[in-house]
Amino acid sequence: MELEAIFDAFDPDNNGEIVYDEFLRGIMGDMNARRIALSKKAFTKIDQDGSGILDINDIRTRYNAKKHPDVMSGKQTEEDILYEFLDTFE
Repeated sequence: MELEAIFDAFDPDNNGEIVYDEFLRGIMGDMNARRIALSKKAFTKIDQDGSGILDINDIRTRYNAKKHPDVMSGKQTEEDILYEFLDTFE
């Protein structure tokens, strides 16, 4: 019974699996209008070519790691920090 309730809450496509994105969406809930508007504004600002898709080049032009402590100390490069940042989305 409890397991069914969990799947009802976190498996909206009813495929019998709970994937990370579905789980996060279930915990966080829907975004309010203000957050949606802010997200769209940020997306538009990052989407340099207006393609509607963010690729590494779009993000690279906006993400600045020059002041990151590891870059400033020489431990990592700006590129290293960029890829660490991108890894948080997988």
